[in-house]
Amino acid sequence: MNIILGLPNNKVINGVVMTVTGVFIGGPANMISAAITADLGRQEVLAASDQALSTVTGIVDGTGSFGAAIGQVLIPVIQKEWNDWRFVFYFFVLMVRSLIFSKKKIIFLLI
Repeated sequence: MNIILGLPNNKVINGVVMTVTGVFIGGPANMISAAITADLGRQEVLAASDQALSTVTGIVDGTGSFGAAIGQVLIPVIQKEWNDWRFVFYFFVLMVRSLIFSKKKIIFLLI
């Protein structure tokens, strides 16, 4: 957090930092959801039905997309309400922590 807040006010540097941050957050999140979907596909109940497997895949991917859409709506609201970008980054930290908690809970339930 301190690294991002200490950067100069430069759009190019900000864009590079946000891209790198997105790669490190988005990549693992997509791999985890793909692994969960693949594990669910091996379950006896879902393995026999392609429709059931595609439904589960849609639910997992749709939930992630819905969360991303809600985040994009909340970012300008948070920034405008508190008139400070720090709270937007605090929101990012909160969302990443909730993602990690939810993935651990799902993985724990599958074991």
